[in-house]
Amino acid sequence: MSIIIRRGKSEDGRAVLALARQFTTGRETIGSDEFLVAYDNILRHRDQETNVLFVAERADKVVGYSLMTVSRLLHAPGLTAHLQEIVVDEASRGHGVGDRLMQANEHYCMGRGVRQLSASTARIGSFYNHRGFEPVGEHYRKILELG
Repeated sequence: MSIIIRRGKSEDGRAVLALARQFTTGRETIGSDEFLVAYDNILRHRDQETNVLFVAERADKVVGYSLMTVSRLLHAPGLTAHLQEIVVDEASRGHGVGDRLMQANEHYCMGRGVRQLSASTARIGSFYNHRGFEPVGEHYRKILELG
């Protein structure tokens, strides 16, 4: 069964929300209303395309997505990209969906002159190591209490 990778569209929202809820990081699950606001923001066209959403389809079903941000840093020349999220449906793992999403992100970056692609993970470092990423630091997080 072939895997199709394409840019995310508004009609993918429900499927991407279901996948996003599989992506657990120790925080509470995102609510539908908050997801819709974030999703709409991500899909908006911007000149620099700071948010890049790819979805993976198998048999006309969305089975994965990746979200990457592209920006400039003050300490490094050129554009840089950071893979914020990559999620593959549990039932579709091990079938090359993650590989295809990574290839789409790398192809996008190379086509736009992005000089560095980074990713943070607390889950499966071997997924990234196998694809040529190398650890260069530690990832820290602080949950802020609002209000």
